[in-house]
Amino acid sequence: MSQFFKSITSQSFDVKFGQIGSWIAAVAVLGMGMYKLTRLPLSETELFFGILLVLTVTLLMVLMGLILPLTYRKANDSIG
Repeated sequence: MSQFFKSITSQSFDVKFGQIGSWIAAVAVLGMGMYKLTRLPLSETELFFGILLVLTVTLLMVLMGLILPLTYRKANDSIG
């Protein structure tokens, strides 16, 4: 059954690609979110929670990019 699930790329490439992808997505969410928030007619409360939501999602993506290499190293240390 494992012959059907051969990996095309190496794990280190996948980790680096995922890390860079999550950081690019974080910058995209931050830029598009702030752009959209400035274009909407919002009250102060709605603007506050909108900015808070955009910053929270951005921070989560950045943290995911930082944690991804650590999980890869931990998985390889426990195997070897």
